[in-house]
Amino acid sequence: MPLALADRLTEFLDRAAYVYMWPLYPPPDTCSPERPRSRKAPDWMDVDRGFAEQWHPEVVRITPDQLVLLGAERREVLNQRLAHLEAHGRTPRVCLYGLTPVGEQPARSFAAARAYTDGKGWRVGADRCIADRLRRTDPKHRPGWRWVLHLIRAGHADGVVALTHTDISLHLDEYELQLDRVSHHGGFVALVRPEAAGRDQ
Repeated sequence: MPLALADRLTEFLDRAAYVYMWPLYPPPDTCSPERPRSRKAPDWMDVDRGFAEQWHPEVVRITPDQLVLLGAERREVLNQRLAHLEAHGRTPRVCLYGLTPVGEQPARSFAAARAYTDGKGWRVGADRCIADRLRRTDPKHRPGWRWVLHLIRAGHADGVVALTHTDISLHLDEYELQLDRVSHHGGFVALVRPEAAGRDQ
């Protein structure tokens, strides 16, 4: 069997199995780019800091908290997207996302996020409250989160609102990757309880 035909058959079977397992969420669009920009490559400031630490180890330095930095970058993207939407006279359309414990009604988990969006004047569609009950650490294995990315990528939503960053991922590297994916698709992430205290967004 030619390799190209085998690959296409495998892709078809994978997509069919995905639809069967999760009928509420369509399979992801495999033709869409899924490669967000990477922040792993150090910039000139990181390189300069590395040289300074190597040649002057006696100097006391304070390492910034990674979560605080991610929060600042998330808010920067959020403010840019909101400014762009406002300049075009558009009201932000958002999804509500959360991890719902087994046995708990999803609507209860979305109460705080709904109040947050109401206070901002953002629009939430009737079918835009998306919950996952899977406790896997990798968000790409959660059908609900994949559906959120699909909606943003397809232009049906401008962003996603979650209660805390742990709804997206407990692991900061994975959280950073998901922030990049949302931004890569032209969306934003808003949190009811931000990463650092005393912030508005």
